[in-house]
Amino acid sequence: MAKKGEKQRSKSAGPQAKVNAAFRSQVQAEVVDQLLHRFVTLVKHGLELLLRAPSELARQEFRQHPDLVYTGAAIPGLVLWAAVGAYELPWPAFCQHVLTHPQWAALLGVATQADLDRLAGALEPYPIRVIELAVHDGLKAGDKQDPRPVEQRPSVQEENAKYIRITLVLKLLKKRLRPFLHRLDHCDPKRPRHRPRAYRSRSFVLADLARWILGLASTDALIRELEQNPDLAGAVNFCPDEIPSKATFSRRRMAVPLAELQAILHELVAVLIRCKVIDGRAWVVDLTRVPSYSSVSKTYRDRPNGKSDPEAAFCGYADNDGGFQFGYCLVWVVDFKTELPFALVFGGGNAQDSPLTQPLLEQACAEHPQLTRRCEYFIGDGGYDTLAIFNFILTRLRALPAITKNPRNAPDPAADLATDALCVLRRKSPLYMAVFHSRTSVERANSWAKLSFNLKYHKQRGWDAVQHCVLFSAIAMLCVAWVAVKTGHPDKLRSARTWISQH
Repeated sequence: MAKKGEKQRSKSAGPQAKVNAAFRSQVQAEVVDQLLHRFVTLVKHGLELLLRAPSELARQEFRQHPDLVYTGAAIPGLVLWAAVGAYELPWPAFCQHVLTHPQWAALLGVATQADLDRLAGALEPYPIRVIELAVHDGLKAGDKQDPRPVEQRPSVQEENAKYIRITLVLKLLKKRLRPFLHRLDHCDPKRPRHRPRAYRSRSFVLADLARWILGLASTDALIRELEQNPDLAGAVNFCPDEIPSKATFSRRRMAVPLAELQAILHELVAVLIRCKVIDGRAWVVDLTRVPSYSSVSKTYRDRPNGKSDPEAAFCGYADNDGGFQFGYCLVWVVDFKTELPFALVFGGGNAQDSPLTQPLLEQACAEHPQLTRRCEYFIGDGGYDTLAIFNFILTRLRALPAITKNPRNAPDPAADLATDALCVLRRKSPLYMAVFHSRTSVERANSWAKLSFNLKYHKQRGWDAVQHCVLFSAIAMLCVAWVAVKTGHPDKLRSARTWISQH
């Protein structure tokens, strides 16, 4: 049947059509074996966690679907089913491979052919949802938990058990980011000697961080909070009765170099890695559109694009409100376990995923080599279905790719693609989907950044101004996570709105 399908596709494509490479044909056998062994090990570990300490998602699934409940005696059979489905070998060839590789025999707990036959005969038809939950819990193991020993954990004060003040957050950040804030003071505008320096650049950066952590809609709202809360003004080194104007905020915000904000972002990621918060085993990448504060209905004849933001562009498809998205784009890599970003690139509104992904991955590998060594899974949608990205994942990251098919207007959407030869798990197979469903973490990160950290309703326009907003939003996400761990609240990693209080 496969040969007949190939003939039909070749005939419809024309006399010069090429027959695409077969599934997994361009991946070295030892790489396939290593990645599949790692995947089956993850499934086994996740199945054990589901019985010992299931996540809230797993508990909810088990309550709603009692047919998913299993016992410890079923784990060997489920692991064997996952191994057979991942390898896609005939049973005799699979048995020979397992028995000639000690690591596979130890993983499956078998030593002879009789053990394999007995284990295969005891298989029961469990739903694939059990494997999906095992992959989820295996990658989420330890999320919202403090990995430090008990004697090294900070004491939790009673007044901070339910909420924490933004002034304490800023105090902790000033201490953590002291070298970077000191370097920001060199960005202060030059003034004559007889005129004292009124404001410092670090004060504007800290005030903007407070704005993004609290989700304040505009600079006016930030100024009102600083005027009404003297403690907050003092935390950012402003006099309560000498709060800068809106124009001063806008001017001094743009004077902060983007490189300094990127350095702060890199430092916070490094701190969270040392605290064992960001895991880096599963990288999830996605592109999201960042709107510009620009009128789409009005037309400005003196602007190159006819809009009030001359550098923004339409992305080409409608958003949830029904109109075309107008603004810029953000591509970032999110850690699946914590849903925190650790690398990002900024682009135009009409940019596409794949051209920005290569420099993004190069940046992530260069800035965080420890995460590069930990990476085991790379998950993305059809925008990343290119040969260059697959080769980077397999050769540089040595990870298992789970990237959905992108036929790119092919005459036969069901036809094989060139990237199928670099897939380790067959696309649309149950095991592939068990890994690919982890992609929802980046969608939650997008929603979290846009709604909780005000990236959707900011009041900025222009390339540099919106890029400043993107960096402040990412830094604020990492700040909340670090303060949660620092104060002994690892369960508050993603709870900025409900945990950090203005007063």
